[in-house]
Amino acid sequence: MENRAEKARAQVGLVHVMSSFLIPLLIAAIGLPLIGELYLVTFEPAPWAAELGAPLAIAIKLLSYAPAIAAVGAVIMLRSVFVEYCAGRFFSEKASAAFHGAGLSALAAFLLKMLVAPLAISLLGGTAFAWRFDPLDIALMIFAASVMMIGSVLEATAASLKAENDQIV
Repeated sequence: MENRAEKARAQVGLVHVMSSFLIPLLIAAIGLPLIGELYLVTFEPAPWAAELGAPLAIAIKLLSYAPAIAAVGAVIMLRSVFVEYCAGRFFSEKASAAFHGAGLSALAAFLLKMLVAPLAISLLGGTAFAWRFDPLDIALMIFAASVMMIGSVLEATAASLKAENDQIV
């Protein structure tokens, strides 16, 4: 049993290191194009942006990046899970809450991408609302569901262990 726990901690440590490299790359991959597009619609607008005006064009660009920002938020929230697991606290309340928060953020990213952003963009005068479903949407939905499920299971386990320890003391 001890050997399995040490192997799990070592694997989580590796994933923690990988996430430490991944998070800045994700932020740069989303932030840099967003900054570039905001610059373009503000100072060198395309015909559609010039027609709408800078404030609406900026709002449309921000709405189009909102799902990606929420998905990166989910990945960032998982970082505290890795910290807890590296310390050997597999059933902590902090880890389960972080799992739950990451799942909610991924679910928000899915809903933003599928409904909110396209509808809001069309209402602001951008492209017409067209419901599209990508294979990536399935992956995002599965990620959100699994992370929320794992978080719920860990939360129930943490509450059960806490109740048992309270009875002993």
